[in-house]
Amino acid sequence: MKKYTTLKFPNNATGQRMKLEALQSYGAQGWRVASETITPGNFKGGNACCLAFICLPLAFCAGSTDGEINLTLERGE
Repeated sequence: MKKYTTLKFPNNATGQRMKLEALQSYGAQGWRVASETITPGNFKGGNACCLAFICLPLAFCAGSTDGEINLTLERGE
C-alpha cells in the first residue's frame, strides 16, 4: 500500500528553499515526488487601481501575491 502526503509552500525564493529542505528530509525517510504543481500569484488589482488614480504608471508598482507550490510525495509500505 502506498502512502501519500501533500506539502504546500509559497511560490517565492523562501518557498523554493523550504521545498528543497523538505525534499532532503522526506527523501531520507523514503518519500519520493509523485507530483508537483505551481500556481502563479495574482495581480493586486485593488492596489493598482488606487495607485493609478495618483499616476497611471504607478499601477505597475502594485505587485502581485505569491502563488503556491503543491508537492505530493509518495512512499511504498
